[in-house]
Amino acid sequence: MDSKTFYKDDAGVAGDAEEPIGLRPAEAAARLGISITTLYRLRVAGRIPFVKLDGAVIFRVASLDQFLRESEQRETPDTA
Repeated sequence: MDSKTFYKDDAGVAGDAEEPIGLRPAEAAARLGISITTLYRLRVAGRIPFVKLDGAVIFRVASLDQFLRESEQRETPDTA
């Protein structure tokens, strides 16, 4: 298991599985397609929740996906 990625098994328990449940900042920023600086600004602004474990900042994948869903925009005539 990569020490910078946190995984869960089929029962939802942390372990070695394919789907990560938490990402470190560089991985989270890459998943969102933004810079680490932008991720930091969003975190400080309270727009993306995070977990702090023994000093390490972790972003839940579910929270990142929810952030993307909530930030999704559709083009309308006034935004074109």
